[in-house]
Amino acid sequence: DVGCYSLSFLPPFKEMHNLSAMGQGGALGAGVDLFTDNPSVVLMGDSTFFHSGITDISNSVQANHNITYILLDNDNTAMTGHQMTPASGMNVEGRTRPRQDMLNAVYALGVDYATEVNPSDRYFYKNLMQEVIKKKGVKVIVSNKECALTFHGRKKREERKLFSENKTISEQSFFQINTDACEDCRACVDATGCPGLGQVMDAYGTKVTIDQQICVADSYCTKIKACPSFEEVIVKDYHPTLHQKSRGTVEKRELPEPTIEKSFEKIAAGDDLRVVVTGVGGSGVTTISRVLAEAARSMGGRDDLDFKFVDQKGLAQRNGNVTGHLAIYKKGKSYGAVTPLGTADLLLSPDLLDGSQHVRFLGDKGLCLLDKKFQIPLSLMLDDGVEKKPLTEGELKRKLENLLGDRVKTFSLKELSYKGLGKSVYASAMILGVAYQAGKLPFSQDDLYQAFQKAIPRAEFENNWQAFLWGREVFLEGDADLLDRFKKERKKSREELLYQSIEESLLPWQNKKVIMNIFKDQLEKLVKYFPEVKRSHLVQYLHDLYIYDRGARAAEFMSKAAELGQYFKDDYELKAMALRTLAKTYFVKDEVFISHIMISPQKRASDQERFGHLGRGIKLKRINRPAFEIFGKKVEFDVSPKDWMLKIMRHMRILRLMLRSWHSRERQIASDIRRRLIEEVPRLPADEQRHALKNLENIKGYRDYRYAKNDKAMEALS
Repeated sequence: DVGCYSLSFLPPFKEMHNLSAMGQGGALGAGVDLFTDNPSVVLMGDSTFFHSGITDISNSVQANHNITYILLDNDNTAMTGHQMTPASGMNVEGRTRPRQDMLNAVYALGVDYATEVNPSDRYFYKNLMQEVIKKKGVKVIVSNKECALTFHGRKKREERKLFSENKTISEQSFFQINTDACEDCRACVDATGCPGLGQVMDAYGTKVTIDQQICVADSYCTKIKACPSFEEVIVKDYHPTLHQKSRGTVEKRELPEPTIEKSFEKIAAGDDLRVVVTGVGGSGVTTISRVLAEAARSMGGRDDLDFKFVDQKGLAQRNGNVTGHLAIYKKGKSYGAVTPLGTADLLLSPDLLDGSQHVRFLGDKGLCLLDKKFQIPLSLMLDDGVEKKPLTEGELKRKLENLLGDRVKTFSLKELSYKGLGKSVYASAMILGVAYQAGKLPFSQDDLYQAFQKAIPRAEFENNWQAFLWGREVFLEGDADLLDRFKKERKKSREELLYQSIEESLLPWQNKKVIMNIFKDQLEKLVKYFPEVKRSHLVQYLHDLYIYDRGARAAEFMSKAAELGQYFKDDYELKAMALRTLAKTYFVKDEVFISHIMISPQKRASDQERFGHLGRGIKLKRINRPAFEIFGKKVEFDVSPKDWMLKIMRHMRILRLMLRSWHSRERQIASDIRRRLIEEVPRLPADEQRHALKNLENIKGYRDYRYAKNDKAMEALS
């Protein structure tokens, strides 16, 4: 059937053979059952069940179909706005009514088997489904778990009330990915399709990260256990602002009032105003629409104008498109709410990619205001980049500027909001400040102030209004000055932290001064070989070789790197890709290496940067599954290692000598990649080199994931 779960029709799941209207999933399953020996599986939402699904199941019982109905009970009609269902115990008038129980209802229909289960335990749930589907007859699984949006929305309301009284939560859990440990295999993306998973770049290219603004902390991605990168961060005495030093204390400034392009007088004379607001669900974009709608209700006290407003939400509540349309016009006109193409005076989006998809609404003199960054969509997360380079923010920005010229302006709104107020979601209020100062809104600042008060929860008003005022500054002066004012106290650079990391990894009797001098001499040589590559990236490559085996093969790496640099000297992209791929062939992220990465200075600094200002202390639970081969037997176990365990384990390099077969396949794969990099790729025609390099770079991940990616790459290169 159709519903939020229809997204499983798309990658990475692709798990449905047919997508149809409400109640038709069961009808199609019934028809297919007549012509196949395979059992049918029907996904049906709770609201669909009460609307028309009961008749489907009744028909299946009467016809004795071999079919399994999975009823997705998330406690509300989520796709169309979280209305109640007959199971809610309340009707549309808000009156209490009898709760209609789905499990009892299907039993009353006479099904052969029915059960109710919470799907949070993915492995138990999967095994249950496989067992039930193989049973003969009509089966029903009621998969019962409240929609994450309503659950967390309710929790956030409770928390806002608590925080407004300056009270704290004794312990609050967050989940994060240690990007130094991450191999970018994207198994977590493939298994969950979660929009809370995003991308960052480091010395080794893209890595998977968790966007705390979107993550609902359900821990689903951590249950994959494909790697040791996931961690639960427990913040003690959590409060989003109480413990932090003021990040956004900037002197108040008198700003010139804008010249309004379409005043209420012009609109009353027939020059209508059209505004389109667009973004992705979960990013706060609806804040813009709510504020504009509230401002339009008062219209500066005029009674000769009218307005229409509509929100158009996409199928996905998170990461799906949300578009709002506002029209202000002379009273008495017959007017449609949705903006005709090519007529908008203003297009606003705190997301570069989503905003770019709606420029067709913009009129000839319209202004497009966008953030410089976009939320990484699932399509890009799933793109391995072999066939062509994935879209980048810089490339998209250039295309928009070529298309619109000075009618498009981009700003670092999310970055400013995060650095100034601790949350990127305030970018929505900031972009309104930009639009106001650009003269594209007919409202006075007082109109907007009152609209903010009506549209924004009281606990969030102050931060949103501050973001609006900063938006005015950004339009006038650009974002560089404000970003500079938000700089925190000086912290150690990545390079300094990596130096400290090597020193901490040494044993007491090892001469730190001598080893660090050798390291720095090798680094300066590497900088001469690759002056165009970020110095911090070169430091990272050598650092990892020293952490792995004290740099025993660092000289060999540098020699091979210089050789590759000459091969690809005219193409920076290929040169950088070859260098980072080569560096990874000189170490294996085994349990010894990862033990250090989990407690390194750069990791501690990152944790403090992300979570230190949210409470009185943080505690880590590392979600880890180390594996060893002992006498031909593979031993795996779940453990959350303590710091003292990791400090011991990071010095246990002797295990590599004692356990000869330990990670032997990874070492063989690394050797083969290195040979191909040096001997084969440079001899390929120029148009084939990138394809080959990208296939080799994509051999990443831990254990079975790496083996599978290696097999895929070797097949592509054969």
